[in-house]
Amino acid sequence: MGKIEPIKKKLDHFYSLIKDYEEGAPDTRYKSWEWCHEAFVRNKNLREQDISKEKVECTVDYLSLHLGFYLASWGMYRGSSFLLQRDYKTHKAAVRTILGLTEDYSKDEDAEDYSSLWKYKPESEKDIKNADSLLFDPDTGIYWKVKESYKGVDESAKSIDESSETLTTKILMGTFGCIPAFDRFFKRGIALYKNAYNIEKISNYKLTQSIERKEKNHSESFKALSAFAMHNQKEFDNWRSEDVKNWRSEDVKYPLMKCVDMYFWEIGYEMNMADDLSDKNNKDNEKKQVLLERARKMELCKNCGDEDFEKAAGQIREKNGIGGINE
Repeated sequence: MGKIEPIKKKLDHFYSLIKDYEEGAPDTRYKSWEWCHEAFVRNKNLREQDISKEKVECTVDYLSLHLGFYLASWGMYRGSSFLLQRDYKTHKAAVRTILGLTEDYSKDEDAEDYSSLWKYKPESEKDIKNADSLLFDPDTGIYWKVKESYKGVDESAKSIDESSETLTTKILMGTFGCIPAFDRFFKRGIALYKNAYNIEKISNYKLTQSIERKEKNHSESFKALSAFAMHNQKEFDNWRSEDVKNWRSEDVKYPLMKCVDMYFWEIGYEMNMADDLSDKNNKDNEKKQVLLERARKMELCKNCGDEDFEKAAGQIREKNGIGGINE
């Protein structure tokens, strides 16, 4: 195994999905996270405002629409997902939970104070453990509360009708921005990173491809990723200050854990691209050429010819630490 490209390079590749190629036009789906997160940050203190219940309900409705569109843009409405059969109002219970509101839109006096999750930037072990408790405490953790807020939505479901690990983390990423979204590319990125650097633990926390440890109702992986963010904070901060200049508001920035999400997701995404380019069973060279052009715009394989698909796949793998050989 070799080394993976530096953090800045990976974040540049990810951000090119927004600013460079055809899916990166001004209205690209990749910007849905930005609009959703910004909307929630602007309204995070809704329950403290002296406004009518009707105004609160209207704002929750607005945020539910933002959340639903972001989740659809990021793949959570496809296939067998129960969300596919529901409209955006399905998310209102989760939004109320995140904002600390009761079912009748009044302030939930019994809700925990999750305010530190909005600006979560781990700088010490204490920060990591506090955030872990706010997220994963078996009785009060916001992760479990959001997950459970979807119970009963799909009464015909044969399995437990609650938010999956992927959906729950995507919701928390789109709102608080405090935890990476554990989707398939992100998980693959973790697996590759572990192999490339022979790392099983970060600061004694086990790095895994799952955010849940159900037997203990907490996540070692979240703490490991927080430690990763803390150890590499300077690199993440430098990238954010240099390259992310498209925000309408200076008070809303890419959170540190969102940058961690982008880093590992990009590794998994690139490897999936390499697999598609080298797939000998896929004879559709036109689609492969589209992938190759996308890779060039991400500066992954500039010196490949229009049908050098194997060469392009090898170069992508090499930049992800595996020297052109499949996993």
